[in-house]
Amino acid sequence: MQAGRHTDRTVTVTGAASGIGRGVALRFGEEGADVVVADLRRDPKRGERYDTEAKVPTDELLSDETPGDGTFVETDVADPESAKSMTEETVESYGGIDVLVNNAGIQILGDSQATTIADWERSIGVDLDGAFYCAKYAIPSLRASEGQIINVGSVRGFEGGGGPSYAAAKGGVVNLTRDLATELGPANVRVNCIDPGYVETPLQDYLTEEDVERSADHTLLLRFGLPRDVGDAAVFLASEEAGFITGVNLPVDGGWLAHSGL
Repeated sequence: MQAGRHTDRTVTVTGAASGIGRGVALRFGEEGADVVVADLRRDPKRGERYDTEAKVPTDELLSDETPGDGTFVETDVADPESAKSMTEETVESYGGIDVLVNNAGIQILGDSQATTIADWERSIGVDLDGAFYCAKYAIPSLRASEGQIINVGSVRGFEGGGGPSYAAAKGGVVNLTRDLATELGPANVRVNCIDPGYVETPLQDYLTEEDVERSADHTLLLRFGLPRDVGDAAVFLASEEAGFITGVNLPVDGGWLAHSGL
């Protein structure tokens, strides 16, 4: 098989057991990368542990169709020690990290009065603190490799909606991206953020048919995105073709924000 753009590179993707993270992991695998799938080994909706790793795309990453390697590392990004351990295991296994994709995220519905303090802390812990912890521990290796950080934010980081904890966390991810880009630019480490709109993932299971129709109508391309759409953007941002791009928040939203006037 012809080598991809990321052959012989090590890419860590958090929250990669399903949804957008899975799509990102598989795209980097197709491009020849060794991919570390960092996630919890349980269904986030039911709290049940996976019976097998079948829901984690390591089998697909190890197939004959992808030249790279795939490894699952159980990780709770909201726990700094877990994030640190995942990073250390990755460096020990592969010698370093070339790309970190901070994708892990949860969304807890409800307005300010329905959101409990525990809800707030868990959402901020996964969506914002987790991105910082994983970046913090990966940066020494990324400096050595002159690598990249790709954060996954949301259109909700630029507008209201989605619940106070989610909107606040994603707004934080947007500005964390800019700050890390400012810090790491002189080391030739690029930091960018992808801001998806509505994407067909389990995170959207709460939507009614009316919600789906209304959201699709608000999207200029009149459909939800696919995890692969975000994966394509991540593969590009981590490539040499994007070598002069840093500190950018890239909407992958089918025109959602353009329609919102933001």
